[in-house]
Amino acid sequence: MKGSPEIRLEELLKQYDGLDHLSVKRRGKSLTIYSAGDEGPQDHAKFTTLGGEAWGLSLPHHTGRWEKTPVMGTLEELVGTLVENFGFYLERV
Repeated sequence: MKGSPEIRLEELLKQYDGLDHLSVKRRGKSLTIYSAGDEGPQDHAKFTTLGGEAWGLSLPHHTGRWEKTPVMGTLEELVGTLVENFGFYLERV
């Protein structure tokens, strides 16, 4: 899959049912998965480049800060892990 990382990530998310409400924005070395809500954008997950094809996964904490997880891999691997193990973070708010 070619293209910018944010386009690749959006295409990967589209492969799963029920995730059409999600979008991706890039900020520095990170890609944030978010959705539009009545009270503004809602962050769901963040991937940060670790170099090469490796990315790390962070999830939003109730304090408003990001909590790093020990999960690392390619965009494809992280999307699979996120959907399968942390799918509740991707639910429509």
